[in-house]
Amino acid sequence: MTAQTRIDQARWWALTNQPFYGSLAMSLGDAVDSSIDTACTDGKLIRWNPDFVEKLTDPELRFLLLHETLHCAHQHLWRLPATAKGNEAGDHEINLTLAAVPGISMPEGGLADPQYQDLSCEEILGRLGDDDEQDQGGQPGDQGDESQPSQGQQGQGQPGKPDVCGAFTQPAADASQPGDQQLRDDWEIRVHQAAQAAQAMGQGDIPGDMQRNLDRMRRQTIDWRREMSDFVRNAISTRNDWSRSARRHAWQPVIYPRRRVDSFGTIIFARDTSGSVDDGTVAEYSALISDCLAETGCEGIVIDCDSRIQEEYWISPHEGCPLTAQGGGGTDFRPVFNRVDELVAQGQEVSGIVYLTDLNASPSRFPEDSDVATLWMSTTDQKGPFGRTVRI
Repeated sequence: MTAQTRIDQARWWALTNQPFYGSLAMSLGDAVDSSIDTACTDGKLIRWNPDFVEKLTDPELRFLLLHETLHCAHQHLWRLPATAKGNEAGDHEINLTLAAVPGISMPEGGLADPQYQDLSCEEILGRLGDDDEQDQGGQPGDQGDESQPSQGQQGQGQPGKPDVCGAFTQPAADASQPGDQQLRDDWEIRVHQAAQAAQAMGQGDIPGDMQRNLDRMRRQTIDWRREMSDFVRNAISTRNDWSRSARRHAWQPVIYPRRRVDSFGTIIFARDTSGSVDDGTVAEYSALISDCLAETGCEGIVIDCDSRIQEEYWISPHEGCPLTAQGGGGTDFRPVFNRVDELVAQGQEVSGIVYLTDLNASPSRFPEDSDVATLWMSTTDQKGPFGRTVRI
């Protein structure tokens, strides 16, 4: 039986017996590669040494498959350095979790020191100390010339000894594949989807380690500045198709193509001036508007709105955005989106809307939907009714 056949059988076992882990394992491809000594993943593939696979029992191979999958699901590729020490920290976290999964068996020499039970990989990394020898002599996934731990040492995490369960490397750079941040976001989404699927199948609660990981993802601080810059770049590169229709236009029997004026697209930047967003945040947001326009070369329209539009500024790529906003009344989000509809009807190509606000308003003050990509920059935990919401 070939190595690939055995790997396929292990993945099928995981999918049918451990649907949460199995669905995550299905996200990774396989590559049989004799150039490595054990196995490793870069978030897209698991590379397997065929001779190493041949030596493993079926339960050990299943363990190894889940081990490599969890390096990605726990986001070790981004949370830890891709060194021997970083791999050691991740291995302890994963292997202690997998010890409770029936039907699999950790290969002899796997790292699973009980003193690290229930600790995050960052905490484990800190407790491993600063032994420089750990990061010398071999790449992750290679066993090198180190001898294997004796039976009495098994699972105790001998410093500098690579794990026989494989490893993770930095995400591979490939222009035809998702970028590093996109790959990380994809894995976060996969974990959420796997949890939902497992619960829908009546499998009960997801494993405790992954629940902690999900909680960590929800708590982690998002760099709203980077999110806003990425949104602007993506919006102008994937301009809205005239044929897209919002729900509020669904009653119309025919949707006519709109006239295009520009060829590059304009971004609408709205500022909630009802008094709910502090001046410092408005100023930082405004400065970022100038940076985004200068970086992308597109034009922007800045709209100050409380219960109605107070000011509207048309800004060129090399023109600064005013740092102070005008207004101070109530809150109504509809005027901005109505203005966008007017601009579109006049032939203006609007590529996206960015709205800085606390999102505190009654549902009647929101539009039903928008056929323009929308990013809500929220200063509270409120979520926009459509589009994407990023918490500041």
